[in-house]
Amino acid sequence: MLLRFFRQCMLVVLLCLACPLPGQTADPIAPPDLAALENIFSEVVLKDSPWPKEDVEIANFSVRPLAMTLPAGGFDYRITQKPNDTRPGKKYVTAAVMQEGKEQGQVRMSGDLRLFGTVVSTLKRLNRNEIIGEGDVTAKRQDISMLDAGLIQDPKEAVGKKLKTSLPAGAILYAQALEAPTLVHRGERVTIMAKSQAIKITAPGEARNSGALGEMIRVKNLTSRREIHARVTGVGLVEAEF
Repeated sequence: MLLRFFRQCMLVVLLCLACPLPGQTADPIAPPDLAALENIFSEVVLKDSPWPKEDVEIANFSVRPLAMTLPAGGFDYRITQKPNDTRPGKKYVTAAVMQEGKEQGQVRMSGDLRLFGTVVSTLKRLNRNEIIGEGDVTAKRQDISMLDAGLIQDPKEAVGKKLKTSLPAGAILYAQALEAPTLVHRGERVTIMAKSQAIKITAPGEARNSGALGEMIRVKNLTSRREIHARVTGVGLVEAEF
């Protein structure tokens, strides 16, 4: 009996809360006002954006409450809550609607901040240790908001690199999956080149360790029998300083 009475009381309370009181009715937000609110939201969210305007977009904008009486002839506003970071994703902004310095109500706005950019993906299956060629990859522009760091955005960054792992066709390339190919292998005969503005000297050598383009390796000069450090400049080629 007591439980039934409690349920009836709760129902009455809920019905009262659901019904607007006299003088408190509100109209749906008009399209022009909705557009103005979206502009406010975009301005706040993109204010400190580190990306070019053409690379960002606001999607799925919404406002709560859906119905509200906004001042006729335009309105002022005061931001009471805004995002504390510029990362892509869901963003929330709360604003107080003002008229003649008095707050008329608050709106909570939300939307998705999307970031667009170029990605490089494979055109076919590529195997581990395979050297990427120009015909193996393609570039396209898409939403990169949820993609990880290290994204390859220029085919030139991938062509000539060696894959650390096999990838299926259509896979997006990341720097973590690529490495410079080994141009000089340990124990391999190499040509040592030393040059200055006036002279260039070459000598036969033997690589003491492997290296990719631009890496410093140890090389034994087979003429002088001395071990030196030299930079890999090509297949079987190293360069030493005078």
